Amino acid sequence: MNREQQLAEALVGLADSLADDIDPVVLLDRLVLGCADLSGADAVGVMVANPRGRLRLMAVTDSRAALLEFFQLQTDEGPCVDCYRKGERVDAPDLRDGARRWPQVAPFAVEHGFQAAHALPLRVHHQTVGAVNLLLSRPGGLSSHDLGLAQALADVTAVALVNWSPHPLRPSDVSSSVQRAVAAKATVDIAIGMLVEQGDLSPAEARSALLAWSARSGRRLTDVAHGLVQRALSMAEVLTGAP
Repeated sequence: MNREQQLAEALVGLADSLADDIDPVVLLDRLVLGCADLSGADAVGVMVANPRGRLRLMAVTDSRAALLEFFQLQTDEGPCVDCYRKGERVDAPDLRDGARRWPQVAPFAVEHGFQAAHALPLRVHHQTVGAVNLLLSRPGGLSSHDLGLAQALADVTAVALVNWSPHPLRPSDVSSSVQRAVAAKATVDIAIGMLVEQGDLSPAEARSALLAWSARSGRRLTDVAHGLVQRALSMAEVLTGAP
């Protein structure tokens, strides 16, 4: 099984978690196990920030990873801490050279058998809510391809995490959500038809104009379409591309 197939299976597992109303603790357990399988990391841990912005350990693959993650929290330094604060990936391909960067954590990690680490942001809509730590017993780090697969899994998990509800979905909730999606698509189609007629455009050109205006204005496509249909948004603005 190649890495793409592994990613597909991991994503299906996360989807199953949501469908079965699995709690976020199980969701994050699946994240660390999936990241370890996909990336080839020897151990994985995930931290999530509380409302005060302080990181908390949520899931690990083994006790050594847990010890290192707790040590990062205790000393307030390390790849996960920096990743969360900066909102970007942190790479440490050789922790034996990391004492200047993390004077306490780097030697502690090497002492406990980890010689390389990567920290990936756990984020939703550009907001970082935590970090995933990929730990390796050998120096050199992971390839950009493997890191990309792990980041994709982390991104999907973060979205699932923030959308989790303690209340199980009722059949009526599912039906309502699906119907809202259908109604939104109908509104977009009507707006495209209006642009076709008013702007003498093809359907593809009209859709492109709608998407372009949505991107430039920073508004959701469905909101733009609704504005056109309700005459709250000028057709000329969309056609000329001036939000």
